[in-house]
Amino acid sequence: MADLTTEFCGFKVKNPVGVTSCDFGGVEKLVRRVGEQGIGWIIGKTVHKIDGPHRWPRPFFYSLRRFGNDLKDTWCCSQMFHNMEYERWLDEELPKCLKTCKELDILYIASCSGIGPDAETWIPFLKDLAERGCKLIELDTGGPHATFGAIDAHKDVGAPLALDPDTAFKVTKACVDAVDVPIIFKTTPQCVNAAAVAVAIRNAGGHAISGNNAFYGAWIDHETGTFYGVPGSMGGLLGRAWQPFSLAKILETTATIPEVPFIGGGGVFTYDDVARHLMAGCDLVGMCSAVYSRGIGVLGKAITGLNKWMDEKGYKSIKDIPDLTKDFMYLRDWKREGPYMQDTTPVVPEFDDAKCTRCGVCETLCPYGAIKLDKDAGTTPVYELDKCYGCGWCCGHCTPNAIVMKNRKTGQIVWNGYGEIADWVTDEEGY
Repeated sequence: MADLTTEFCGFKVKNPVGVTSCDFGGVEKLVRRVGEQGIGWIIGKTVHKIDGPHRWPRPFFYSLRRFGNDLKDTWCCSQMFHNMEYERWLDEELPKCLKTCKELDILYIASCSGIGPDAETWIPFLKDLAERGCKLIELDTGGPHATFGAIDAHKDVGAPLALDPDTAFKVTKACVDAVDVPIIFKTTPQCVNAAAVAVAIRNAGGHAISGNNAFYGAWIDHETGTFYGVPGSMGGLLGRAWQPFSLAKILETTATIPEVPFIGGGGVFTYDDVARHLMAGCDLVGMCSAVYSRGIGVLGKAITGLNKWMDEKGYKSIKDIPDLTKDFMYLRDWKREGPYMQDTTPVVPEFDDAKCTRCGVCETLCPYGAIKLDKDAGTTPVYELDKCYGCGWCCGHCTPNAIVMKNRKTGQIVWNGYGEIADWVTDEEGY
């Protein structure tokens, strides 16, 4: 059986699967509820003294499942930062949370938020948390919920702090200098230049980075002609569909500063989601919306599935999992035909008669109307060269893997629907 043990900021963690900041980390009974699933770490619900986010409009979870199966894991959320009075949480719940995490061998990471970019408003929390025994502290600068829940005087809390490298540097440095505890800066997906913010955090002495937080969300109920849930902008949880965007934002950081530990999350629902985040340079991988959308059992399944997958691949430990950050690039750097695309595509589909089921999906979905299938004749689909763009849409949608994309001149397989496309462009053809 593979060894899932890993390390984060000098601390041994029994496995990389955990729960990011949400109400499961807010009180002991909920910490225990997810902790018994075997997770390796958990981040506490963000504590604060911001006027507004401590009051959630009940009910506060609005599942969009009723609006279609393609939205089954999508929801809006008006829950914000911790709803409990800070001093009460500090005296009553934090000690119990720490005790339970020690009992279950879970690394507990505290989370807090000051009021906007004023670094001094963060430091009292850091000192309290460090004195009470918290080993790591996350600076929650990425949440959209708090921004919209706070009074006007506190409108700069949450995401605005994580958009500007200078502000990120200022807050991080003040917090790092204030306590002798590793500081984790939580980033936001709204940030356009994530790499610049990440570098600023590193230069300020930040010990680790976490991301991504949620995006904004709103929904309209077309049947009632009203908004759904709260009639305003709040947290938007996009399910597994969120993952491609979230991975791209994470890689902007992990590929730029791979030496800085990273807690990754965003659309993580299954063991393979955990695996791809580890390949993307994440040291720990968090689940949150999946726990609500599919139940706490997703945590145990992800851990078991990760272990089984590693055994099948021959990975003895987490360190054996491939690191893809070194291969990450901007699209402009990928070799391609040029200076303009050829009028007639050099890359075309090839259909495998033995594998083809004549389902017709390729014909239906071809954006350019290039594929034709005669179901009555029972023959393999054919394409019209003058209409084909060599886009690969048919190949990616072919469930029986009966289509590959080939170089029309050389016969080289450019893509079989798995992994990266081949670098097929010669020096004479492209740039």
